[in-house]
Amino acid sequence: MTEKTENVETQESKEINMDKKVEIKNLCAWDLYFDRIETNGTVKIPRNGRTRLSRAEIQAQVYGNNVLFVGVDGEGSHARVFINDKDTRVMLGFDGEDGKKTQVVLDSNIIKTLLEYKTMKAFEKNVKDKVKTVAEKNFLIEEAKRQKLNDYDKISFIEEYTGYKFDIN
Repeated sequence: MTEKTENVETQESKEINMDKKVEIKNLCAWDLYFDRIETNGTVKIPRNGRTRLSRAEIQAQVYGNNVLFVGVDGEGSHARVFINDKDTRVMLGFDGEDGKKTQVVLDSNIIKTLLEYKTMKAFEKNVKDKVKTVAEKNFLIEEAKRQKLNDYDKISFIEEYTGYKFDIN
């Protein structure tokens, strides 16, 4: 009898509280809006800001294929919103149980690595592979400015690829 009780307790401890609110982060340099599915109303996340939503609402957005959450591949890659909760990310398949990330999210370290490529061919190929969305293109140019990129050829390619000017203002 105690073996069954312990097994039930283990299963219950792995259950996830769907009502718990977790933080999500806007990865864009502009405000994002989307309609709630679980309740009425609209969610606004300020540019580069954060808000909290219930896990149930986040799951509904992902299962509803909201591109802000599921990205360009439906797996969360190149999404505009990052879910800042490990349990929720594992539940939705954006991270593995072992902690291995499956979601591709462009960050400052990836941009730094891109900018360090020595040959233009390698630089261009990797930028095209890793920078897909308008939000990521905006982030690339802003982060390249922040990291003080000083390479005419790379700046010219970034301007052409993103459609943004590399003005330092």
